[in-house]
Amino acid sequence: MNLKKFKGSLLFILRVLISFGILFYLFKKTDWEKLRAIISNLQISYYLLALGCVITFQMLVALRWRTICKAWNFEASFRYYLKNYLLGFSINTVFPGIVAGDTLRSIFLTRSGLDWKKAGFSVLLDRGLGLMGILLILSISLPLGDHFLPQPLKLFLYTVSYGSIIGFLILSLLFKFLNRDFFKPLEIPTVFKPLLLGLIIQVLFVFQFIFLGLALNFSIKPNYYFIIIPIISFLSALPISISGLGLREGTLSYFLFLLNYPLEYGLSLGLLAYSLILLSSLPGIFVYLRGRWK
Repeated sequence: MNLKKFKGSLLFILRVLISFGILFYLFKKTDWEKLRAIISNLQISYYLLALGCVITFQMLVALRWRTICKAWNFEASFRYYLKNYLLGFSINTVFPGIVAGDTLRSIFLTRSGLDWKKAGFSVLLDRGLGLMGILLILSISLPLGDHFLPQPLKLFLYTVSYGSIIGFLILSLLFKFLNRDFFKPLEIPTVFKPLLLGLIIQVLFVFQFIFLGLALNFSIKPNYYFIIIPIISFLSALPISISGLGLREGTLSYFLFLLNYPLEYGLSLGLLAYSLILLSSLPGIFVYLRGRWK
């Protein structure tokens, strides 16, 4: 048990080091006057539109999770899923990666009567369908504007995107043939609705950054966002940093540098996106505190 706690503490320290190590490097290279000038011209109206995108896709994530569980005839209200998702999202904002909040979501479902294996699989599948939404966007956006990407990265993204989509469709057909209850949410045509929701959620995530870019008066073409942001969405979800902090800012700075924008553009855009994460975690914190008070 002590060894397990030690490993957990070590992983936590490593994730903190990754997040703040990248930020330290970026801040060291930053022209602070330029960064201050960028942020000082923030247009609140576009920032609020970006916040609206965040709130909308949070609701759609809860709906996708509910759709997955309904495939097993497990009935619960949309409010139930939204409340538990927001609570898990808030915990993920505080703790590194995505593990803590997702574990809590599984526990809530188990306590409500769903088999613990299905509860855990529902959360895993929810994440997986989000990833498929990312890959579907890349499969469309890459051919429309991939010229700024290095050739090895371009080849990797094409291979992963199209290969994963084809593999996913084959697996869905296979699960349909096997006709096992456990894989019911993955069967065709049951999987189409949560898959579509996953695509819409990722599109909203891209529009969140488009609006943030407009809020900072950036003149970046929308098609570039539809290539850059899905990659950042995937990297930010990996349990190797604190809510993607550092990774998001570093990756944005790298891709915008490829488009001939200075480092301060990526850093300001990433930090502004992180402020939305903190704001959107407040409802979950309220749910937690309300439950504790009761």
